[in-house]
Amino acid sequence: MKEEEGLILQGCGGDPQEWLEGINDLFTKEGILQDGSVFKKVFVFKHEGLTNLLFKFAEDMKMDIGKMAIWRLRSHETFGGTWLSDYVPNRLGGFDGDEGEDPVSALEKDDWGMEL
Repeated sequence: MKEEEGLILQGCGGDPQEWLEGINDLFTKEGILQDGSVFKKVFVFKHEGLTNLLFKFAEDMKMDIGKMAIWRLRSHETFGGTWLSDYVPNRLGGFDGDEGEDPVSALEKDDWGMEL
């Protein structure tokens, strides 16, 4: 995942499918997702007692990353939104190839609850 990017929302209880549909709808209305692009799946994982969602960016998605960045900053207090590239080094200690154990692989094996 080191070369990939995505949006992580922290503390997301409830049905992950509802989150997926809700974020797709919200981001479409906000003009973040464009030309019919949607997140097709969300990865659910637990860390430090929180249920978190990872919305990975796909190469074929068309989105306004500037609008997404503004949304993320505006809503950080509510959703704890952060980029995957910030979350891994700051909360998990780094990506594969960095010093020490690969925390992302550990999450993939042990803590990813589901992929929708």
